[in-house]
Amino acid sequence: MRGGSNSWCCNVASIMTRCMLLLLILQFHVLTTLARRTPTAVATSSSSQEMSRDYDGIAPSLPSLPNATQSVNNINNADEDAIDGDDDDKLSGAPSGGSGNENAKQFAPRFKNPKKLRTLYTLPSGATLSLNCLAPGNPEPNITWYRQHSANWSRTYGIYRKTRWGITMEDLVPEDSSQYTCKVCNPLGCVSHVMNVMVSDRVNHKPILLKGPANLTLMINESGQMECKYLSDLTSKKAWIFVPCNNTNDCSMNRTVIASDVDILYFKNVTLEQEGWYTCTESNSLGQATNQAYLRVVRSREVNMGSVMRNMLTVGIIVIVMLILFCVFFVTYAVRKMKHERLLKQRIETVHQWTKKVIIYKPSSGGDSSGSMDTMIMPVVRIEKQRTTVLQSGNEPVPFNEYEFPLDSNWELSRGQLVLGATLGEGAFGRVVMAEVNNAIVAVKMVKEGHTDDDIASLVREMEVMKIIGRHINIINLLGCCSQSGPLYVIVEYAPHGNLKDFLYKNRPLTKEQLEGSHSPPLAPPQHIITEKDLIKFAHQIARGMDYLASRRCIHRDLAARNVLVSDDYVLKIADFGLARDIQSTDYYRKNTNGRLPIKWMAPESLQEKFYDSQSDVWSYGILLWEIMTFGGQPYPAIMSAEELYSYLMSGQRMEKPAKCSMNIYILMRQCWHFDASARPPFTEIVEYMDKLLQAKEEYLDVDIANLETPPSTSDEEEEEDGSDMEQSRYHY
Repeated sequence: MRGGSNSWCCNVASIMTRCMLLLLILQFHVLTTLARRTPTAVATSSSSQEMSRDYDGIAPSLPSLPNATQSVNNINNADEDAIDGDDDDKLSGAPSGGSGNENAKQFAPRFKNPKKLRTLYTLPSGATLSLNCLAPGNPEPNITWYRQHSANWSRTYGIYRKTRWGITMEDLVPEDSSQYTCKVCNPLGCVSHVMNVMVSDRVNHKPILLKGPANLTLMINESGQMECKYLSDLTSKKAWIFVPCNNTNDCSMNRTVIASDVDILYFKNVTLEQEGWYTCTESNSLGQATNQAYLRVVRSREVNMGSVMRNMLTVGIIVIVMLILFCVFFVTYAVRKMKHERLLKQRIETVHQWTKKVIIYKPSSGGDSSGSMDTMIMPVVRIEKQRTTVLQSGNEPVPFNEYEFPLDSNWELSRGQLVLGATLGEGAFGRVVMAEVNNAIVAVKMVKEGHTDDDIASLVREMEVMKIIGRHINIINLLGCCSQSGPLYVIVEYAPHGNLKDFLYKNRPLTKEQLEGSHSPPLAPPQHIITEKDLIKFAHQIARGMDYLASRRCIHRDLAARNVLVSDDYVLKIADFGLARDIQSTDYYRKNTNGRLPIKWMAPESLQEKFYDSQSDVWSYGILLWEIMTFGGQPYPAIMSAEELYSYLMSGQRMEKPAKCSMNIYILMRQCWHFDASARPPFTEIVEYMDKLLQAKEEYLDVDIANLETPPSTSDEEEEEDGSDMEQSRYHY
């Protein structure tokens, strides 16, 4: 029996041991399955740990039990590490069994505690903010933070610090208020969460009054209101306190709280008992602020007329006092001013004036006004501001001259000899006036009011150029100037018939149609009969004047019929030297500014490159010759822009021969319009050509062949081939 009982006990112990092992293996299998399916197996892990602790007591008697328990604990620790995200190798899950297999199941990122994620953060300025998005996944996810849907953002003040699952911002300011989004992604998917942050400034102060109640007067049964506003960022308490009064001084000691936590106190159907002081008070943890107003209740508006009268009397007294003070001030000022003026009249004082000194740098070498020089060097005009001192008597005003011109005794005339007359013409800044000097009619050039220093310098430069160029019968000559004790007057020759363009247009011959037409009244015949020979003489005189200017190495740049004046006996004089330039040093002048230019009279090189020399004046002379032969016609009437004109000339086209023009004259025009400037005749040859044309015995005007076709322009290639014969074939007599 004893042996049997011992065997039975051994069997029972063996069976119990096997059952315990079976239970542990089953538990291990269940825990492994749960760890693979879900990351949140905290409760199961805890249960398994408790069960492991329950069996610790029998572990010594079971040789295989410690290994199984250790495996279960390792599984639980792996699950916790995967959830907490502290070990990158354990985020993928628990290993399958104790075989050492490292492969784990992959899953998309998911928030660990989605219910604890906040969507709104409200903080004061200066606080510290931490935003967290804990979302583990396998493979390891990446987290990106967006501000207002932008991943590239920064703070206006301060920086932000990134952690593994969040960001931290210190010293918040209101500009940090925005919408922040965290986006956690791995190859299996993404999760995101939006958080709104609101940062506001705080006022650590007792309530501050923004708008206090105003005194109010109401009749019985009327309605009204009082308003009171405070600024307080802390939790505050507002109340309205009433103290009844019969007037502002006779008040009761009773204080009654009539309203709480309202900004506006309304009065409806007021009675006499509601008259008194109303105090608006607000308090917080840092102090209390109060403000009061008085409500007056009257039976009728007539009761308040006394106060209105008092107010009007007060205003009247204030106005009278101000008038008295003003009168006293005015009398004092007038007396002091009279005394000061009396002192000024009783003494000789020193007067300081700011004037502008005109300085002329004349050429160091050159000829005299008689025209004996061979070259011309342009003067340089500068205007400098200076301070002058004059002595005056108290009864004599000091004459003020804005500009101080240098005295040239060879050209200076007394202003007393000059008698100004009617205006002959004017431009934007200057004008020309007819005048009389010693019983002779002259023209006076001057600047207008509102002129600038550049306008004065231009007039002085023109005067100095005329001095240097000298006299010639076919240019407007300088007669003198008035530069002292007044404005600058430049006195030049007077041309009674005006400019050549208007003179030709007014005296163009009438056609048969105009004479026989049904005009009412009929057209009057021209005042001057201009023949074809007169036209040739006009062109000859202009060529002589331009030849003289070219010999002085001076270019005109604006040679046209409008700038040629007609004097007595049909003597033509070239005018307007305002655009004249010296070509002493470089033989040409290049204009760099963009002003208004006479494009229809300009040579191609002047149109394209703003390049001017004596040969470009020859081109302009050809246009002027066309104006003469058409009695003041408009060149290129169908062309309106410089670009269009340049394209027209580049194509080899030129204006056709005028109807009343000799073929010899038109050939001269075409020679002046040669595209190559070097192929144009100089003014010296043009003068010789005109002399021979006027002295020829045969008929020099073949007007009967006016309808001949325009001869073609000679191309540049043909001229290169026939260069040796160019001088013999340039003119046809």
